[in-house]
Amino acid sequence: MGAAADCELIRAGFLGQPVNAITSLGFVLGGVVVASRRQNRRWVGIALAATGVGSFLFHGPMPPGNEWAHDVTIAWLLVVVAAAGTRAESYSHLPALAVLGVGFALAPAWGDPIAVALTVVAIVSVLRSRDRHALLPLSLLALVAIYGRLGATGGPFCDPESVFQPHGVWHLGSALAVTWWALSDVSRPRADSPSPAPSR
Repeated sequence: MGAAADCELIRAGFLGQPVNAITSLGFVLGGVVVASRRQNRRWVGIALAATGVGSFLFHGPMPPGNEWAHDVTIAWLLVVVAAAGTRAESYSHLPALAVLGVGFALAPAWGDPIAVALTVVAIVSVLRSRDRHALLPLSLLALVAIYGRLGATGGPFCDPESVFQPHGVWHLGSALAVTWWALSDVSRPRADSPSPAPSR
């Protein structure tokens, strides 16, 4: 048996990990839907689609720099989600992407710990919005995250040669959770967002 990553066996060919690569496209689909349907969450959609591209490169053709693209886009999505509807929102777009890109190029080993920290920040930020519509997407995200960890390489649910990969389930579930959240009722302003200008 060859090497495995995120449980799935790495095979020869264009799609090194077919299941994990194809399920990565769920992020792209979700991103297109969000960007086209919610103007105020357009950048969430863009970051969501970028995450799918980075993940596809990482699990599929695996060109040079694929791990950098994977780590940067996931971190960027988390920053965009965390800053959505706040005063820092504009800085979470291209400026944040540039900083993350340079930072991860200089210190690639920090990718995983930074992603964990940003996940906590994003979840806390969404919870602080007190948007009741966020509870179900967050619950789905928690469930697929737990299942994905149980199915990681060496985990109890891991079968490297199976066409049913827990990491692929995590791809689809987390893409759905972010898309669901972004399309939900986000009309109410955040507590730390700028107050609307008074009408004249």
